[in-house]
Amino acid sequence: MKVILLAAGIGNRLLPITESIPKSMIGIAGKPILEYILDDLFASGFDDFCIVVGHQANQIKNYFKNWNKPGVKITFVTQNTLSGTANALNCAKDFVHNEKFLVYLSDTLIPNLPNILNMMKNNDSDISLISSQNYSNPSNSIGNIVTMGDIVTNISEKSNNSNSTLAWAGIVFFKDDSIFDIIKKLTLSKTGEYDITEAMNLMLKNKKIIQNFACDEFIDCGTLDGLLNGLSYIISKTPNLSYVSKDCILGTNVTIEQNVSIGKNCIIGNNVKLSNCILLDNTSIDNNKEIKNMVIGGNKILNDCS
Repeated sequence: MKVILLAAGIGNRLLPITESIPKSMIGIAGKPILEYILDDLFASGFDDFCIVVGHQANQIKNYFKNWNKPGVKITFVTQNTLSGTANALNCAKDFVHNEKFLVYLSDTLIPNLPNILNMMKNNDSDISLISSQNYSNPSNSIGNIVTMGDIVTNISEKSNNSNSTLAWAGIVFFKDDSIFDIIKKLTLSKTGEYDITEAMNLMLKNKKIIQNFACDEFIDCGTLDGLLNGLSYIISKTPNLSYVSKDCILGTNVTIEQNVSIGKNCIIGNNVKLSNCILLDNTSIDNNKEIKNMVIGGNKILNDCS
């Protein structure tokens, strides 16, 4: 079953970290975010993936071109002009071939996703999507969902819709390829993009039925808080409270508290205290530092003051 993963964006909310790495390739506890997503999708019976790449595309291609899962096929297409989620989706039109397909914005983690996807695949609506009242960054929601019962009546892009407490989780399942005809009719949004949420609104106006599936929460890893929440979620699934790569070099008197991820080839100096932080590959920390509530990649730092 087919999946289109949208992974082309620059990740402006995560600058300067994402200057040199796609946001979906930020490493948490030994794997990039995108690999956790692919693991969940594979466990849900999806095996034919199209990853739409753009910013720092080769990092994604080189990592996943030989992804070792039985029966899995991965195709890459490039979004040459980063002009929105609907434009990114349209780049993968030839991949679909009028089959059912899932679309996934690849900076989102959803606990218990396989259970929800199994229900979505088996429902009778034209389109189904996932939303939640609990998400990591409500002021920057990728879309607010208005429903009547479990049927979607309206979707608003990146806004605080006073009529809705639900946010779209960035996943939608289409039963056919009619969305691509709708995308042709889109006009640019106020931000100069073609938005997939607006395409879905046009489908509602064309009498398509969109069913909402509620999840307990989703984690938008496109922000600092979201990344740290994603780390907490991933760490919670293991017996350990933190993750340290085996080839990391630790100085003396290093304190590693809970919710810490240290990537490959990192060097931690003496008398360093780490808590609630992500150190990406090849990061060095000087002596006598306290690192808290940060993501650090090389000499690039993302914190509350960035």
